[in-house]
Amino acid sequence: MKIAVIGDLHYPSLKDGCAYIEEDRQAFYEAFLERFFAVPADLYVSIGDLTNFGRMDELEEVYTLIRKHNKPFKHVLGNHDLYAMPREAVLTVTGQERFHMVSTDEAVLGFLDTAREQNYEDWGGTMDAVQQYWLETVIEESEDRPLLLFAHHPVFSTTKDSEKEKRCIHPDVPIWNILKQKQGIGLYINGHNHSNSLAGRGQWNFLQLAAVLDEQAVRVIEVTEAFISIDSVTVDDAKMRSHAQEIGNAIKHFTLKQQSVQKAAYFKYMIPVPVPIEVPPQMKIKM
Repeated sequence: MKIAVIGDLHYPSLKDGCAYIEEDRQAFYEAFLERFFAVPADLYVSIGDLTNFGRMDELEEVYTLIRKHNKPFKHVLGNHDLYAMPREAVLTVTGQERFHMVSTDEAVLGFLDTAREQNYEDWGGTMDAVQQYWLETVIEESEDRPLLLFAHHPVFSTTKDSEKEKRCIHPDVPIWNILKQKQGIGLYINGHNHSNSLAGRGQWNFLQLAAVLDEQAVRVIEVTEAFISIDSVTVDDAKMRSHAQEIGNAIKHFTLKQQSVQKAAYFKYMIPVPVPIEVPPQMKIKM
């Protein structure tokens, strides 16, 4: 199974004095999404902030671009996706579920909702009790199969800047107490902080993606019986980078954050999948 993932897309409205970037916006997002969906994969995922402010025009326009490719697509909510409209209204437009699980023979995939609704003062992450209980059941049902979780906000004190205020799921949310119950390995994929980062804790690996306007790349996650691999596919060119600069400098609620050049090995990472140990019947304890 291969999963193609992108970081914060920040598709912007042309309102609020941004009409002059219309050509840049059209050229950039059409080209980027064309290249994203051209990457061979079984599933395509956005880890939130698909839009810049969650306006109706942003959601409708970006989903028009996405749906014309007719590929299986998942979109977890980011804080920017919930600024302009209530959560239920956004989900109605996108046709996505708030949080849900996909179970396969190879792995279990969980899609989380960590965003606050229309909260302009606190853009940090959260998770209510209902979703916490649901996540516990997902971890239990995954047994020793690899578990991949997709969320917008990082877990506190894992990836780059996740120890800072409003840059993670709030530390009072006991998500690590839930995650550490996992048997076997887990991979948690997030955005929000606009930085590439990879971290580990216990049986979990944490992968953070840069924003698309900063770095035109796609992460490809492959799950096999033996390993989970993480690779990077760069899809940019000079014109695309120029369009990204124009958009990033023009829109509100976003600041370009140029990434330092990373070593190629940084974007090629392999996580071994432990082989389950079968206990012979004669060694099992009889009660």
